[in-house]
Amino acid sequence: MSLQIFQKYAKRYRAVLIFALLTALAAGFFTWRTGERYSVSLAVSVSRLGTQQASDYKYDSYYAMKASDEFGDTVAGWFKTPEMTAAVYKKANMNLGGTNLNNMARRFQASKISPNVVDVRFGVKTEEEGRNLALAMTGILQDKSSLLSSLSGQGIAFAAMTSEPVIVKNTYAIWWNALAGFLAGLVLGIFIRVAKEYFG
Repeated sequence: MSLQIFQKYAKRYRAVLIFALLTALAAGFFTWRTGERYSVSLAVSVSRLGTQQASDYKYDSYYAMKASDEFGDTVAGWFKTPEMTAAVYKKANMNLGGTNLNNMARRFQASKISPNVVDVRFGVKTEEEGRNLALAMTGILQDKSSLLSSLSGQGIAFAAMTSEPVIVKNTYAIWWNALAGFLAGLVLGIFIRVAKEYFG
């Protein structure tokens, strides 16, 4: 009995199911074509170089850790500015494309996970783009660190060293968007079908 009921409703809402499947395929294809297919993580180790001369007490180890901690905040802050995004893309010889200041400020997600380690994450379409942007970030960080050190006027240098970027393929994003497209198509299709029956 239940099988017959299922077949009855499946036949009745056949067009709705086909519409939902087509919506899911379109969402998955659109994600594959335009989405960020790879996620990149770049670890940045920050430290303070140089020593401080103290005649009475040796506080330099404490100040070195404190300076590294604050420099880590500075590095994380750099990646939240549109200027950093523009500089990285320019150094990588890549087109940033049409965007606005808010999108540029959110292009890279930087978080300090310890006093001297900053994790920078972003999405790209290809592995090559990920490596090029990571390499450009390394150069920009070195330039900014050198400039900051030269402006300190106390013989204290700051260093920002990057590791090899970790690049992971976002296969799950396509399936999740396809599922979301299917559910959205299903809801919309049922709504249109019910409205048609009600007003028809």
